[in-house]
Amino acid sequence: MDRANKMDLAAQIKSIMIRVLDLQIDPEGLDEKVSLYSPTVGMDSLSLLHTLVEIEKEFDIEIDDEDVMLAELRNVGSLVHMISGIVDAEGGKA
Repeated sequence: MDRANKMDLAAQIKSIMIRVLDLQIDPEGLDEKVSLYSPTVGMDSLSLLHTLVEIEKEFDIEIDDEDVMLAELRNVGSLVHMISGIVDAEGGKA
């Protein structure tokens, strides 16, 4: 996946996060270094699951539990990186 597609993918993932978590922020304002569990994002295990389900639908991919466990999801960038790898491997819609 080239750089432009990765940036577009990151923006799509951030948009999904903002919608699912009902965040009052623009995708451009959601820095990849922000912790998923910070007050800015406020993710918990249930909202992570809901976010992943929406990402699966949007990109027509399947996210395995093992992928999530191995990804050590800590910040927005780690989530984007994990999804990018899955989209590359499965050929989902980016």
